[in-house]
Amino acid sequence: MITKKIQGAFVLMAVLALFAAPMANADDLDDVEAVINQYIDSEGFDLTEQTKLMASDRTYISDGMIYSNNDKSMALQTAGNEVITKANPDVQRIATIEDLKIRVNGNAAVASFYRTINDTNSVENVRAGQNAMITVYQTATMVLFKMNDGWKIVHTHLSPTK
Repeated sequence: MITKKIQGAFVLMAVLALFAAPMANADDLDDVEAVINQYIDSEGFDLTEQTKLMASDRTYISDGMIYSNNDKSMALQTAGNEVITKANPDVQRIATIEDLKIRVNGNAAVASFYRTINDTNSVENVRAGQNAMITVYQTATMVLFKMNDGWKIVHTHLSPTK
Protein backbone atom coordinates (compact mmCIF):
# COMPACT_ATOMS: atom_id res chain seq x y z
CA MET A 1 0.00 0.00 0.00
CA ILE A 2 2.79 2.43 0.90
CA THR A 3 4.65 1.48 -2.31
CA LYS A 4 1.59 2.41 -4.40
CA LYS A 5 1.30 5.77 -2.60
CA ILE A 6 4.98 6.50 -3.25
CA GLN A 7 4.60 5.50 -6.91
CA GLY A 8 1.50 7.68 -7.16
CA ALA A 9 3.39 10.62 -5.65
CA PHE A 10 6.22 10.17 -8.18
CA VAL A 11 3.76 9.99 -11.07
CA LEU A 12 2.03 13.14 -9.82
CA MET A 13 5.38 14.96 -9.49
CA ALA A 14 6.38 13.86 -13.01
CA VAL A 15 3.10 15.12 -14.47
CA LEU A 16 3.43 18.43 -12.62
CA ALA A 17 7.01 18.78 -13.86
CA LEU A 18 5.82 18.34 -17.44
CA PHE A 19 3.41 21.25 -17.00
CA ALA A 20 5.82 23.44 -15.00
CA ALA A 21 8.61 23.46 -17.62
CA PRO A 22 6.55 25.08 -20.42
CA MET A 23 5.02 27.55 -17.95
CA ALA A 24 8.48 28.63 -16.76
CA ASN A 25 9.53 29.07 -20.38
CA ALA A 26 6.37 31.05 -21.11
CA ASP A 27 7.14 33.31 -18.13
CA ASP A 28 10.69 33.81 -19.43
CA LEU A 29 9.32 34.61 -22.88
CA ASP A 30 7.00 37.24 -21.38
CA ASP A 31 9.86 38.67 -19.29
CA VAL A 32 12.17 38.94 -22.32
CA GLU A 33 9.42 40.61 -24.35
CA ALA A 34 8.86 43.07 -21.50
CA VAL A 35 12.57 44.02 -21.47
CA ILE A 36 12.53 44.59 -25.23
CA ASN A 37 9.38 46.72 -24.97
CA GLN A 38 11.01 48.74 -22.17
CA TYR A 39 14.05 49.19 -24.41
CA ILE A 40 11.89 50.57 -27.23
CA ASP A 41 9.78 52.71 -24.87
CA SER A 42 12.98 54.27 -23.46
CA GLU A 43 14.36 55.00 -26.95
CA GLY A 44 14.16 58.74 -26.41
CA PHE A 45 16.87 61.30 -25.96
CA ASP A 46 17.55 60.41 -22.30
CA LEU A 47 18.94 56.89 -22.24
CA THR A 48 19.19 56.61 -18.43
CA GLU A 49 16.34 54.10 -18.16
CA GLN A 50 17.55 52.14 -21.18
CA THR A 51 21.00 51.71 -19.63
CA LYS A 52 19.41 49.84 -16.69
CA LEU A 53 18.23 47.13 -19.10
CA MET A 54 21.76 46.25 -20.21
CA ALA A 55 24.57 44.18 -18.82
CA SER A 56 27.66 46.26 -18.09
CA ASP A 57 29.59 44.28 -20.72
CA ARG A 58 27.00 44.60 -23.49
CA THR A 59 28.30 44.59 -27.05
CA TYR A 60 26.66 47.10 -29.41
CA ILE A 61 26.95 46.94 -33.21
CA SER A 62 25.51 49.74 -35.32
CA ASP A 63 26.40 51.36 -38.64
CA GLY A 64 29.15 48.80 -39.20
CA MET A 65 30.91 49.64 -35.92
CA ILE A 66 31.30 47.42 -32.87
CA TYR A 67 31.38 48.88 -29.38
CA SER A 68 32.45 46.45 -26.67
CA ASN A 69 32.47 49.05 -23.87
CA ASN A 70 28.84 49.71 -22.97
CA ASP A 71 29.60 52.86 -20.96
CA LYS A 72 31.36 54.42 -23.95
CA SER A 73 28.74 53.33 -26.48
CA MET A 74 25.97 54.81 -24.33
CA ALA A 75 28.03 58.01 -23.93
CA LEU A 76 28.39 58.24 -27.72
CA GLN A 77 24.66 57.75 -28.23
CA THR A 78 23.90 60.35 -25.56
CA ALA A 79 26.32 62.84 -27.18
CA GLY A 80 24.63 62.32 -30.55
CA ASN A 81 21.22 62.85 -28.95
CA GLU A 82 22.46 66.10 -27.36
CA VAL A 83 23.46 67.43 -30.79
CA ILE A 84 20.00 66.57 -32.16
CA THR A 85 18.18 68.27 -29.27
CA LYS A 86 20.39 71.38 -29.49
CA ALA A 87 19.78 71.67 -33.22
CA ASN A 88 16.05 71.04 -32.79
CA PRO A 89 14.90 71.75 -29.20
CA ASP A 90 11.30 70.74 -30.01
CA VAL A 91 12.27 67.37 -31.47
CA GLN A 92 10.22 64.35 -30.47
CA ARG A 93 11.22 60.72 -30.97
CA ILE A 94 8.87 57.79 -31.40
CA ALA A 95 10.30 54.29 -31.70
CA THR A 96 8.37 51.19 -32.69
CA ILE A 97 9.08 47.53 -33.29
CA GLU A 98 7.40 45.11 -35.66
CA ASP A 99 7.58 41.38 -36.24
CA LEU A 100 9.16 40.54 -32.87
CA LYS A 101 10.49 36.98 -32.72
CA ILE A 102 11.94 35.60 -29.46
CA ARG A 103 13.61 32.30 -28.75
CA VAL A 104 14.43 31.33 -25.15
CA ASN A 105 16.84 28.54 -24.29
CA GLY A 106 17.53 28.25 -20.57
CA ASN A 107 19.14 31.46 -19.33
CA ALA A 108 19.68 32.87 -22.84
CA ALA A 109 17.30 34.46 -25.31
CA VAL A 110 17.65 35.72 -28.86
CA ALA A 111 15.25 38.27 -30.30
CA SER A 112 14.92 39.77 -33.76
CA PHE A 113 12.64 42.53 -34.95
CA TYR A 114 12.31 45.55 -37.20
CA ARG A 115 12.93 48.84 -35.40
CA THR A 116 11.72 52.20 -36.67
CA ILE A 117 12.94 55.46 -35.15
CA ASN A 118 10.93 58.58 -36.04
CA ASP A 119 12.26 62.03 -35.10
CA THR A 120 10.26 65.15 -35.82
CA ASN A 121 12.12 67.58 -38.07
CA SER A 122 12.55 71.28 -37.24
CA VAL A 123 10.06 73.85 -38.48
CA GLU A 124 12.81 75.55 -40.51
CA ASN A 125 13.68 72.30 -42.30
CA VAL A 126 10.03 71.55 -43.05
CA ARG A 127 9.58 75.07 -44.45
CA ALA A 128 12.66 74.42 -46.60
CA GLY A 129 10.90 71.41 -48.12
CA GLN A 130 12.15 68.54 -45.96
CA ASN A 131 9.83 65.88 -44.56
CA ALA A 132 8.22 66.48 -41.18
CA MET A 133 9.60 63.16 -39.93
CA ILE A 134 13.14 61.83 -40.13
CA THR A 135 12.80 58.05 -40.13
CA VAL A 136 15.43 55.36 -39.63
CA TYR A 137 14.54 51.75 -40.45
CA GLN A 138 16.63 48.99 -38.89
CA THR A 139 16.71 45.23 -38.50
CA ALA A 140 17.64 44.37 -34.91
CA THR A 141 19.00 41.32 -33.16
CA MET A 142 19.35 41.18 -29.38
CA VAL A 143 20.79 38.57 -27.09
CA LEU A 144 19.67 38.59 -23.47
CA PHE A 145 20.94 36.59 -20.49
CA LYS A 146 18.97 35.82 -17.35
CA MET A 147 21.06 37.19 -14.49
CA ASN A 148 20.56 37.54 -10.75
CA ASP A 149 18.59 40.76 -11.25
CA GLY A 150 16.53 39.56 -14.21
CA TRP A 151 16.96 39.53 -17.98
CA LYS A 152 19.66 41.86 -19.31
CA ILE A 153 20.63 42.81 -22.85
CA VAL A 154 24.15 41.53 -23.54
CA HIS A 155 24.31 42.11 -27.29
CA THR A 156 22.55 44.50 -29.68
CA HIS A 157 23.08 44.46 -33.45
CA LEU A 158 21.35 47.04 -35.64
CA SER A 159 21.54 46.97 -39.44
CA PRO A 160 19.95 49.43 -41.86
CA THR A 161 16.83 48.02 -43.50
CA LYS A 162 16.29 50.78 -46.08
